[in-house]
Amino acid sequence: MVAHRARIDTAGLRLSDAERERAVGALKAHYAEGRLSTAELEARVEDVYRARTHREAAVGLRNLALRGLRGLIAPRVQRWQRAILRMHLLTYAAANASMIGIWELTGQGLFWPAWLLLPSSALLVGHAWASRKLTRALSRLRW
Repeated sequence: MVAHRARIDTAGLRLSDAERERAVGALKAHYAEGRLSTAELEARVEDVYRARTHREAAVGLRNLALRGLRGLIAPRVQRWQRAILRMHLLTYAAANASMIGIWELTGQGLFWPAWLLLPSSALLVGHAWASRKLTRALSRLRW
């Protein structure tokens, strides 16, 4: 037997002070981005502070762009991309420096570290290019 979760209608729940402040912060951010005039901001802030429920507060936020998904996902992806690329760069530098050091210590004959240097350079450049492309694609999305 499958148990179904009851869907709770949060629109009728009372609004906390922290939720009011988050709503006012969102309105201020929209004002800073030029989506609201000063008079419109003041009126909407008054509506949010006067609101008792989520439904009433949502009236103050109507007709404004949602900022949630993009604001949450894009910075995290960019941070991960930079961290992974940095680890790739450090691995690349350590492996190639080690191979060149061994080549130096063994008598400097034929430059055999090139067999590692060239493909690993191509992989690093490809990784940097793909990372940049992904970051640009995320910044262009309209979520």
